[in-house]
Amino acid sequence: MLRFSAATFLFTMAWTSMFVRIAAAEPQVETATIDFSRQVQPILSDRCFPCHGPDVDNQDSAFRADTKENLFADLGGYAAVVPGNLEASELHARIHASDPDDQMPPADSNRVLTDADKRILDAWIEQGAPYAKHWAFTTPKRESPPTEVFQQQVNTPWAPETRSRWTEHPIDAFVAQRLMEANLSPSPPADPATLLRRAALTLTGMLPPQGLQERYLANPTDEAYAAAVDELLSSMAYAERQSLRWLDASRYADTDGYQNDAGRTNWPYRDWVTQAFYENMPFDQFTILQIAGDMLPDATDSQRLATAFNRNHRQNAEGGALAEEFFVENVIDRVETTATVWLGLTAGCARCHDHKFDPISQREFFSLYAYFNNIGERGIGPGTKANPTMQAYSPLANVPDDLLAKREAAENSIAAARRTLDQRMEAWRQSVAADINEESAEWTVGKIGAHEVLGQGRLDKNDDQSLLFTGSDSREVTYRVDLDAADQPVSAIMIEALPDDRFAKPRQLAPSVNGNFVLTDWKILLNEQPVELASIAASFEQPGYPITNAIDDDPKTGWAVHGGETKPSPVQAVVQLASPITVQASDEFTVQLYFGSNFAGHSIGKLQVKLSKSPGGGLPRTLGLDEKTWAAIRKPLEKQSNRDRKQIQSHYEKIDEPLRAAIAEKAAVEKEFIDRGFTRATVMVMDEQEGERTPAYLLERGAYDAPDESNPLPRGVPKVLLASDASPQPKDRLELAKWLVSPENPLTARVIVNRMWQDHFGTGLVKTTEDFGLQSEQPSHPELLDYLAFQFIESGWDMRAMHRMIMTSQTYRQSSHTNEKLNSIDPQNRLLARGPRYRGDGFMIRDVALQASGLLSKKLGGPSVKPYQPDGLWAVVAANVGTEYKIDAGEDLYRKSMYSYWKRAVNPPRQTIFDAGGREVCNVRVRRTNTPLQSLVLMNDPTFIEAARHLAENALQNPDTEGRDRLANMYQQALAHPANDNTLDVLEDNLSYFREYYASRPEQAASLISVGESPRDESLDASEHAALTATAHLIMNLDEFICIE
Repeated sequence: MLRFSAATFLFTMAWTSMFVRIAAAEPQVETATIDFSRQVQPILSDRCFPCHGPDVDNQDSAFRADTKENLFADLGGYAAVVPGNLEASELHARIHASDPDDQMPPADSNRVLTDADKRILDAWIEQGAPYAKHWAFTTPKRESPPTEVFQQQVNTPWAPETRSRWTEHPIDAFVAQRLMEANLSPSPPADPATLLRRAALTLTGMLPPQGLQERYLANPTDEAYAAAVDELLSSMAYAERQSLRWLDASRYADTDGYQNDAGRTNWPYRDWVTQAFYENMPFDQFTILQIAGDMLPDATDSQRLATAFNRNHRQNAEGGALAEEFFVENVIDRVETTATVWLGLTAGCARCHDHKFDPISQREFFSLYAYFNNIGERGIGPGTKANPTMQAYSPLANVPDDLLAKREAAENSIAAARRTLDQRMEAWRQSVAADINEESAEWTVGKIGAHEVLGQGRLDKNDDQSLLFTGSDSREVTYRVDLDAADQPVSAIMIEALPDDRFAKPRQLAPSVNGNFVLTDWKILLNEQPVELASIAASFEQPGYPITNAIDDDPKTGWAVHGGETKPSPVQAVVQLASPITVQASDEFTVQLYFGSNFAGHSIGKLQVKLSKSPGGGLPRTLGLDEKTWAAIRKPLEKQSNRDRKQIQSHYEKIDEPLRAAIAEKAAVEKEFIDRGFTRATVMVMDEQEGERTPAYLLERGAYDAPDESNPLPRGVPKVLLASDASPQPKDRLELAKWLVSPENPLTARVIVNRMWQDHFGTGLVKTTEDFGLQSEQPSHPELLDYLAFQFIESGWDMRAMHRMIMTSQTYRQSSHTNEKLNSIDPQNRLLARGPRYRGDGFMIRDVALQASGLLSKKLGGPSVKPYQPDGLWAVVAANVGTEYKIDAGEDLYRKSMYSYWKRAVNPPRQTIFDAGGREVCNVRVRRTNTPLQSLVLMNDPTFIEAARHLAENALQNPDTEGRDRLANMYQQALAHPANDNTLDVLEDNLSYFREYYASRPEQAASLISVGESPRDESLDASEHAALTATAHLIMNLDEFICIE
C-alpha cells in the first residue's frame, strides 16, 4: 500500500475518500461565526506555515497554506479546503487522521493541534471558509464605541453608579463589552493619591510635583484630575520620559559597539527627540524628519540632526573589518529598525530567505534596503568619523534669543543663496567653458630653480615642475623657491596644492593627520626685497582661516582648507601684484611660504607655481577645477549626465560668492556659540547622495559578498501593505517616510498607539509589541485598537491627545487591587477588570529615589554622564589597556538616568539588572523579571543608600515633624501617598531597632552615613542619622516604592 509523507498534500482519491468517511463519523459542532483573521489564520501560521508557508525555497512540501488561492486550489481532483463541504476538505481529514504517517501536523514536528483548534478549523470550513487578510494588514476600520452594550446587558452585576461612570468615555465602552462578555465587573476607582502617582509615573517616570499633589488632593474631582494630566503632559519630565522610550527603539548609545566600542557623540540627537516631545511635534512630522529630514528642501540643521535615528546603529572600527560587509550590516540594521518601530514587523526574518510566516519575500526585504543604502557611507571606522556627519549643538541648550536669531538669519541666508544658485552656476559654467582655452594660455607653469626648506624636511622637484615635501612632524617650516622667469612679465602668481596618495584623507594635501595645511605667511621677493601685493584670492577657505591671513603679517593666523571636501582635490591661491614686473636674467625671483602653526605636518605636501602676465587676471574662473569637473564643463549641455551636473555643482558651491558669504556668516555664528560656552558635537546623520543611486541587489542567504547583480532591485515596500495592486511604490526615502504616516499604511497608527497603551498598562493591547505579523498575539480588544488608531490619525497625530485619552478613561483609573476571581479568570489583566500594576524600570526607580531625596539634578541635555558603577566592569571587556570608568562629580552624579553614559559592551549594570535593553539593536517591548539581583541593587547600590541618607537628613532638618509624623512624612516624600497605620507601626519598630543598633556601633553608623559623594550635615547626631537612614532605605526597598500601581 502506498504511504505518503506528512510533509505533502499530494494525495490520491482513494485516501481522500477514506479520510472523508472517518471525518463524517464525527459529530458536528455548533459554534459562533468564526473570524478567519483572528481565529483561523493564527492556527495556520503557527502549526502549518513552517512546512507550508511563504518560504517555498526552504521547505520540503510543494503545498502552501498561506494564501486563499493555495488553500482552495484543485490539487488533482481534490482540495485542501472546499468551502462549506467538510467531507470534501482534505484539511479536515488530515487534522483528524490517527495514522502518524498521515496526520497534520506530523507527529515529529513538535506542533500539536488542540481539540479547540480542530473545532475552529472545522467550523470555519462549514461556514463557507471565508478568507481575509491578516487583521494587521488591513486598513483600520472606523469603529464606533459600543455604547449600546450598557442597554443590552441589563443583568450584569455592575452597580448603577459604575454603569453611569463607564458610559462617558469611548475607551470604557470597548472594555466594558469584553468585561460583560466574561461576566466581570470593573474595579472601583483608585484613591486620588494612588491615581495621581500612577499618572505621574507612567507619563513622566517621576513622582508628581509637590505642588500638584497639594492642589489635586485638596479637590480630587474629575476636572481636577484632567487638569493634572494636562500639567504632567506639558512638563519637561514628560518629554524626557517619552524620549527614554524612543531611545530604546532607536538603539541610541554613547559608543560604537563591537570589540573596540569607542565613544561617539550622537547625544544632540537624544536632545532633539526630547525637544520634539516637549513641543508635542505631531508624530507624522516626527517620523518624516527622522527618516528623511536630510531630503527636505533647504533642510535645516535641526532637520538633518533628526536623521541620526538611522545612524544610531553599531559602527565597526576594528582592524581587519571589511568595509563592504559592515556597510551591508549598517543598512540592514536600518531596514529592521524602521520595520520594527513603524510597522511592527520582523522584517529581518526575510534577510536570508522569504519570511517563514509573514508575506514578505527576500526580494521585498532588499527593496526596502534600497531606500537606505545611498548616503555615501564607508561602513567602517569610528562613529565620530563615520561620514556623513555634522556638527550639532543640544537643542535643549538655553541659548539666548539673540544668538538663536543670528543662527536663524544665517540659515535663511544660506537657503536664499541656494534658491538662486542654479542661475549663477549656469552663467559661470558658460563663461568658463568659453574661457578654458584662453585661460590655459594666460597661466604658465613656473620653471623651478633653486629651492630649499628652512627647518625640518626637504623639497624635491619633479619633471612636471611640481615640488614634493618630505618631512615628519614638521613645524615652523619655510619653503624658498626661486623661479626662472628671465625677461618674462609677471602680474599674478598662483600656488596650487596638489593631492597625493602619500598624504592622509580627506584632503591629501599635506603630511598632517587629516591632509590639511596652514599657510601662515606668503611673500614674493625680488632680489630679497618684498614685492607689493594688490590682492589675494583662493579657490577654497576653511572657516576661520581665510586666504587673507596669509599676507597679514600675523604669525598667529593662516590659510587652511579643511572641511569642504570629503574627497581629495587641488586648491589654488592667487596673489595679484600691485604692478606688473619684468624679471631680468640677473634677478632672483623668489616665492617664500611659511608654515608656522602649532599643528604638526601642516605644510603643503605637493605644489606647483604658476605665473600670469595678464594684468588684472586675479582668480581665474577655472581655478580649482579637478579633472572630472574640467571634463564635465567641456561637454555640451545636452550631453552632460546627472553625475556631470552634480560634479559641476559640487565645485561651484565652493566658489559661489553669495553662498560662500552665507556659509561664512553661519561659521561666525557657530564660533560665537562655542565662544559663549555651548558644546558642539559630531553626530552621524543621513545625507542622500544625488545623481545615480547606489544599486541594491538580493543577497544570497543574506551574505554581503553574494549579491545577485543580474537583477538590480527597485525601491519598494512589501506589496501586502499597499492599499491595492495599483498603488504606487514610494520612489525614495522621503516618500517612504510620508507613506509610513499616510492613511494608506495599515500599521503605523496601530503600532504606535499600542506602544502608548503599553506605557500606561505595562502590556500593549497587542502583547507582542514588536510583532504585528502572523505570529503576533491577537489584540485583546481589536475594535479598541482600531478606534485609537483612527483617533490618532484624525487628531493630527497628536501624541499628547492620545495619552490624555487613555489616562482619563475609567479603565485606567481603576484600582489595581485584585482578587481570587480575577486571578483565576484573567491573571494577566488582559480584560482590564482592574487598573495597571507592574514593577517600574531601573530608570524610574533610580530617578524617583533621587527625587525623593532632593538630590535629583534638573539639568537638561548635553553630553552623557557617568554616575556610580561598580569598579572594574569596563576593564574586563576593554579592547585597550587602561580603559576605565571614571565617575563624574557634582550634580552630574545625580542627573536623570536617561543621561547616563550607555556603553554597548558594558551596559549600565543597574539598568541591565532591571531588564533594560542592550541598545545594540532596536527594542520596543518592555521585559520585566523579578530576581534576587534586583533586591541586591536596591540594598547595596550607593545611589539608594545615599538617597536614603538625604531623605533622612531632610526629615531631621524639618523642625515641624518628629516621631511617627516624621516617618509618615518620609514615606509620603518617597511614595507620594500616605502610609497606613500598619505600615507606620512597622517603620516605628524598625527605627527603634536601628537606633539601638547604631547607638552601640558608632563606627558602622559613621560608615553608613558617609556613603556617596554628597556632603552630609555634620550637625546631626550620627547614630540618629544612621538609624533614620536605615529606615528610609527600608522604605526605598518596599514593593510599593518600585511598583506602579
